[in-house]
Amino acid sequence: MSGEIALDTSAAVRFLNGDIAIAARVLALPEIILPIVVVGELLFGAENSTRPLQNLPRYLEFLEACVAVPLGKETAVAYAQTRLMLKRKGRPIPMNDVWIAAQCLEHRWVLVTDDTDFDYVDGLVLEHW
Repeated sequence: MSGEIALDTSAAVRFLNGDIAIAARVLALPEIILPIVVVGELLFGAENSTRPLQNLPRYLEFLEACVAVPLGKETAVAYAQTRLMLKRKGRPIPMNDVWIAAQCLEHRWVLVTDDTDFDYVDGLVLEHW
């Protein structure tokens, strides 16, 4: 396992909202890794918020400090396998979460999240800060 930490949208939003419990841990990371789907979810959230003019610049500044990793063919393979496994278990999760899980599995990242949907993904290493 690479041991690198990736943030899910829930963890990134907590950080952006000033949650002290997560802020110190995120700031201690050598780099902040975001699956590209998380980047899209964060930008959508900022644009769709009741205060987009205040949120979007903060989110963009945060994103500049992060490593956003694009999707590739290997991610697509991991996505297909993960989605099939979840279907066979009868435990579908939101498609964006399948992509996030697939990218974490591909790169062997530990995913920091508050989202319990990820608990159903075999082989995915999770931490709840």
